[in-house]
Amino acid sequence: MQNTIEDFIDDSSTNKIIYPNSSEPILKKGKPTNCLLENYSLEERFQKFFEFCRAYDVREEPLLKANPQQFSHRLHWDEMPYVDEMKDEKDLKTLLHHTIVWSFSNEHWLTFRALRDHGIEAMKTRFETERHARSDLFQIYYPKGTIVRDWLCEVPQQIAEDCYSILESDRRLTMMELASKLERHTKEKFGFRNVMYPFKNLSRHIAMARPDLVDPESWVTPGTLSFYGLWQLFGGKNLFGKTKFELDESTGAYKPINDPAKELVRQFNEVAAHPDNPMKRQYNINIEDKACMWCKHLFIRHGIKGTTKKIPYDWVYPKTFSLKK
Repeated sequence: MQNTIEDFIDDSSTNKIIYPNSSEPILKKGKPTNCLLENYSLEERFQKFFEFCRAYDVREEPLLKANPQQFSHRLHWDEMPYVDEMKDEKDLKTLLHHTIVWSFSNEHWLTFRALRDHGIEAMKTRFETERHARSDLFQIYYPKGTIVRDWLCEVPQQIAEDCYSILESDRRLTMMELASKLERHTKEKFGFRNVMYPFKNLSRHIAMARPDLVDPESWVTPGTLSFYGLWQLFGGKNLFGKTKFELDESTGAYKPINDPAKELVRQFNEVAAHPDNPMKRQYNINIEDKACMWCKHLFIRHGIKGTTKKIPYDWVYPKTFSLKK
């Protein structure tokens, strides 16, 4: 029998995070169109968000405890086995190759371990009987007809050979700079239409493992649920789909170029500067991630979103690793 993620515990737990006096969601195509905490002051919303963040490392809150596949990583996202494994990797081609496989397999720990410990052929052999990628995370828009298990054995190494020199820059890259350059190459050479999501994920992991190469404090543009989480925190308008940024090729800075983008950056800075913020480093990565996770929690508690399919724990992390801080 597989080592499955722990069963859901009693949801009447005193550790349960609740949202009293919140508003009923008004849905359009399954998504809320209103701020659920509109009856809260901004400071009260901050405190509810930080309550969630503090609970994140303790893992006694029912939803967090029962769904580590959905509420993954710790409060500080550099505290993870992948970072520990790769922080001493000096070969840049290997660093990039293995991180591409890690990201494009949706962070499948056993796929990564097969590659890391025994090489491509061992990973290919494993795929004959075992699943190649996690099934509970983001969709990657592979070109039509791609056989993903074959792609993972062939293309990441090619991308690494083509692009590892990007990491040999005479200055530290920013996360969005690395993601943008890899996205551009992969679209042009391998026919992808939209591949920024996994490359942002890759850039975050390399930044955490090798901060000498990629700045872990640099800007990272949020994903969909992070936008929704910040909207629930700050109220006003949801900035999703409204922000515009531009990469400065000379400095690597990913600059906001319209008012919604500038407002988004301001919101990040306000969260980072709040005296009760339990996040102490890598603010942009961690605020982006925790806004997303808090949004999941908030939406599940309000019946908007469900929990994801539970998967074997060792697809996510080694059995010896605990998400509890």
